Amino acid sequence: MSDTLAPIATEVIYEDDRVRVWNQVVPAGGRIEKHRHDHDYFLVNISGTGPIAVDFHNGTGGSLGEKISFVPTPGTVDQVPKGHIETAHNEGDEYRAILVELKNA
Repeated sequence: MSDTLAPIATEVIYEDDRVRVWNQVVPAGGRIEKHRHDHDYFLVNISGTGPIAVDFHNGTGGSLGEKISFVPTPGTVDQVPKGHIETAHNEGDEYRAILVELKNA
């Protein structure tokens, strides 16, 4: 794997000076390659329940450790702090979400 970081989600669907909104689609068995979260964000879970296996790089998992398994619940929202460098693997059915980065947070 290269040192180049991947985008945090599939595509940007809206952006202004305060927020950046991403569409996120991760197919069954798909990966979100190594990426960094530079902003706090909200993850609006639309469909798919994972689990999503997340590996943190360079000690950025903090109290979460080096690995977690995230089980999204469709119809809920998760708030996630900035600072993680991670790779994620969808171990379940197709996962869809809207990711809203808070650029001034």
